[in-house]
This record gives sequence, C-alpha cells and structure tokens, in this order.
Amino acid sequence: MDKVLAKVDKKQVRLGVHWNSLWLNFCSFGFSGDNSFYFSSKFHSKGQLQLGQAVLKDNHLFDQEPDQFHSVEKGFHVSLHPKGKFMHVKDNQAKKILYKREIDWYPVNRPFNLLILYTPPLETCKSEKDKSDFYTQVPDHYKDSIQIRVDIFPRETKEHHPFISSIWIFWGRCPVYLIRVSMNLIKTRTPALLYWPADEDLRL
Repeated sequence: MDKVLAKVDKKQVRLGVHWNSLWLNFCSFGFSGDNSFYFSSKFHSKGQLQLGQAVLKDNHLFDQEPDQFHSVEKGFHVSLHPKGKFMHVKDNQAKKILYKREIDWYPVNRPFNLLILYTPPLETCKSEKDKSDFYTQVPDHYKDSIQIRVDIFPRETKEHHPFISSIWIFWGRCPVYLIRVSMNLIKTRTPALLYWPADEDLRL
C-alpha cells in the first residue's frame, strides 16, 4: 500500500512525459475558488475525440451508451463542480458543451474514478518545445498509447492503492478533496478516447 506523501496545491499545473527526447504535454489541471476542478488536454490538436460512458473491467472498456465523436481544434476541458454537482466536457475553442453529467459526488466520502483518457500512440502525438511543470520519463522503446486516469479522494486520505501499471502518480489538492492523476502504460494503440463510468458507479 502506497502512502500519500507529496501533494501539490498550485492553481494550475501541466503534466506530461519525456519520450525519445520529446516533450509531450498531455494535460493540465487546477482548482477554482469555489473548489471546482478543471482538467484540460490538447495533445490531440486538430484531431477527433471519441467520448462517452463506459465501464472498465479487466483492462477492457465496455460501452454503456453510444460514443460521441467531436473535432476539437484546440483540445477540450472537463470541469467538476461541487455546487450543483455536475460535470461538463467542453470544446476549448468553441466553448461548446459536448456533454453534461449530473452526479451526486460531493461531499467526497469515498474514492471514485472521474474519467479515463487514452492518448493516441506516442509517435503520433504533437510535441512541444517547453517541458511540462511536472513530467515523467517513458522508455524510448514504448510507442503505444498511455492511459491517464483521474480519481477523486476524500481530503484526509493517508493511503491508497496504486495501479501496478502506473509509471507515475501525481496528486493535487484543494481544501475539500484530493485529485490523483495516474499515467499507465497499457501496451495498446488507441485513438484519443475519453470515458467516464456510469453515474451510479462512483468507485475505484
């Protein structure tokens, strides 16, 4: 069991990987004054994003509703709000709401998975000149997709169960809950995918 030792509570941070001398800045997240959580990604710039509701069992996704396909020129962001208890998925450029989810998630009494994001294969991802605020090294020989999992934990969490396939775990905190971002090597090649569990299935 891994102890939660270091947590970052900056307003906004960028997370990425260093791979084959390239900086791949996959996502950023932060908190607002009302304790809302914001997660943004643009690594699939000018690509198509596939999103929807699915359940993950034995590392396989099973759709629970038909997927949606959106062209996101400047990426997308997900916002989670305590007031009103809802989640939005928005296009960064058009500011259009792609999906609205109403969930009874606050106050956070037990850990649960908020979303799972899959990157395209690494050699197809757009690199940047500047490195992320926080990053991890990925072996040069690994060329498949990376799974980025975002989980919510109660504020006073002391210990948690990390995933065996995690190459990196990053923690963020606001006054009333914690965010855990895990990057996992899945040895599978996928397009850009964004999924979340059924609203009644708030658990890890």
